[in-house]
Amino acid sequence: MIAVCVRRTATQHGVSLIELIAFIVIMGISVVALLSMYRAVLPHGVTPAQITLATQLAQERMELLLGQRDASGYSTAVLTDPCAGGAPPAICTDQYTPSGGLYSIVVTGVNPPLQWSGLSTNSHRMLGVQVLGPDGNQLANLSAVIANY
Repeated sequence: MIAVCVRRTATQHGVSLIELIAFIVIMGISVVALLSMYRAVLPHGVTPAQITLATQLAQERMELLLGQRDASGYSTAVLTDPCAGGAPPAICTDQYTPSGGLYSIVVTGVNPPLQWSGLSTNSHRMLGVQVLGPDGNQLANLSAVIANY
């Protein structure tokens, strides 16, 4: 019977079976923990569909405001939000309810005028349209600087 002795030299490298099993167990526990945290957080996040809808609502309101400005002869002095107060026209989407959620649209810079970089509100204004989601968080924000021209 011949006995074979294997001696490790400094140039030989490798991973033992015990080290490999320990690595697999540690990675398995880590992945399970990470996936359980991800599953708990995911339903509370904003979906791309909500962001798209909020952006469209903000864009519609901004175009309505700028269209009103066109109708008034491009004067910032008579700039108004047709959807604010009273009975708004049918084209206003102050609140939109897709599948149970309520979106709110907030317009700034129209009534009262918003100062922008110290310039007169008679010649320059900065309009802002902000869309808030069903839980009150901001989903979209549009701004436009307008001037008399």
